[in-house]
Amino acid sequence: MTKAMEAVSAVKMRKSEMLALRARPYALAALEVMKNVRKGLPEEHVVLSPFLEERPIKKSCLVVFTSDKGLAGSFNTAVIRKTQEVLKDKSKEYSLVVVGKKGKSFFARRNVEIAAEFFGNGDFGAAEDIKPLASFISDSFTDKKCDEVVLIYTNFLSALKQEVIVRKLLPFTEESLEAIVGGIIPEKGKYANVPQALQTGKDKNKKDIEYKFEASPAEVLSKLLPDLILIEIYHTTLEANASEHSSRMVAMRSASDNARDLRKELTILYNKARQAQITKELAEISAGAEALST
Repeated sequence: MTKAMEAVSAVKMRKSEMLALRARPYALAALEVMKNVRKGLPEEHVVLSPFLEERPIKKSCLVVFTSDKGLAGSFNTAVIRKTQEVLKDKSKEYSLVVVGKKGKSFFARRNVEIAAEFFGNGDFGAAEDIKPLASFISDSFTDKKCDEVVLIYTNFLSALKQEVIVRKLLPFTEESLEAIVGGIIPEKGKYANVPQALQTGKDKNKKDIEYKFEASPAEVLSKLLPDLILIEIYHTTLEANASEHSSRMVAMRSASDNARDLRKELTILYNKARQAQITKELAEISAGAEALST
């Protein structure tokens, strides 16, 4: 059974990995555009969008990405542990938006406020499937139910390595956009230079681009920013999905190896017990034959 689950997880991991890696350049380019737009806006135009509004942080909304299914090794444990570390900061209030049944069941048992829960994004969700989550996050921030939105998810680095990330999404600032862009590009490894093919990301020699608005800045931002939030949430979901399937594949491989070792040990024990029983029966037969001959 574990061998079959390992094979299924390997197939899903390869497909999720492909989707996540293909989405990185698009997410990176969108964030770069937004960063340049944000940098080029005069200060009086920053207030034209609520997504750019910085206000005192009294309540933080944590969007926690876990899995719907178990048997994924340390995938859920690592995300939950990182979330608990964030919750230790008592300088502000928190509400949780939980993506995945495992996170929901964990925090519900501990009476942590859960503002919303979203399930069913665990395999290869399309961007359309992410719209309810993106809309809820956007509405919560614009309606001032929270003063910031923070994503907690697992970033896919390789089949054997994933990293839990805590990253602020809203409000959009130059610093937060720079952090998001930087987090998309791996520091090292097989996929470290993929986004640079678009000449975006961590290119220190790249000049800033000046944008001129055909319509008013308010109209452009009202369309651009919600789409950017959707792109970032979708990219985060793909990264979490690839990490989940990778972690499950490794866990099932380890379980298969352990089961094989256990089978060998049990086979040896069975053979020893069987041999002992045969030896005992032969001894009893020999003793009975000896008794009859006398």
